[in-house]
Amino acid sequence: MDRLENSLSMEQEFNHRTFSDCVQQLSHEEAQYLLVQMHKQMMFKDNLYKELFLSQEKDLVDSLFGAKKN
Repeated sequence: MDRLENSLSMEQEFNHRTFSDCVQQLSHEEAQYLLVQMHKQMMFKDNLYKELFLSQEKDLVDSLFGAKKN
């Protein structure tokens, strides 16, 4: 897992560099606003992942213990 956390594809490296260059041009207020918005989007993403994980877990338990799907 450590390898995945610390490596980016060439395309991701390019996108990160482009993003970094754009960020350098933001005003302090713009950067603060966008950082707050990004944090909110990350929480939405976490909620989605949690919901997907719980849904998969329920499907797995249902498969293992013979619950019937509708």
